[in-house]
Amino acid sequence: MIVAAVLADATDEERTFLYDKYLHQFSFTKLSLKLHVHFNALQKWRDKFLTDIASLLEYKLPVSDMFSRNKIEALIFVLERTIVFHEQYGKADKNFLDFLKLKLNGYQNLLFTVKQYINFNTEDISCLIIKSKILNPHFSAEELESYIGVSHTTISRHIRNFQKRNYQLIN
Repeated sequence: MIVAAVLADATDEERTFLYDKYLHQFSFTKLSLKLHVHFNALQKWRDKFLTDIASLLEYKLPVSDMFSRNKIEALIFVLERTIVFHEQYGKADKNFLDFLKLKLNGYQNLLFTVKQYINFNTEDISCLIIKSKILNPHFSAEELESYIGVSHTTISRHIRNFQKRNYQLIN
């Protein structure tokens, strides 16, 4: 589930890289030539994906992924199943179960907030920026600038404020 969420959030080029690297066992040299991406950039992509997966396996959502419904929903799914397993079959420590439930509650609250922004039909610039970022998580501030028509500094400020305000939900 976690790997699927990471794949779902990857760009088409990154997804091609992952499939060719791990399914077809292409070398970095062959991938570099095929994708027209420098060898070092491919290694950074690999490291990024491995870091993302490792973080999610520890029930940690990086700040940069707070706009990813796929990753938030995957964490909720995994946490729910883990809690049920430990409550019914495991001999989990009560503190560990409480930790998992706290994390689950935080991610459910974050998902609720994200869904609220998606459903907002308002002209408020802050809501428009956050909604656009949620619907286009790969867009940079500059890309959102041309998409929305607001300066990238304003966009960056609203995104940073959203992240600060809502990161408390999951920590």
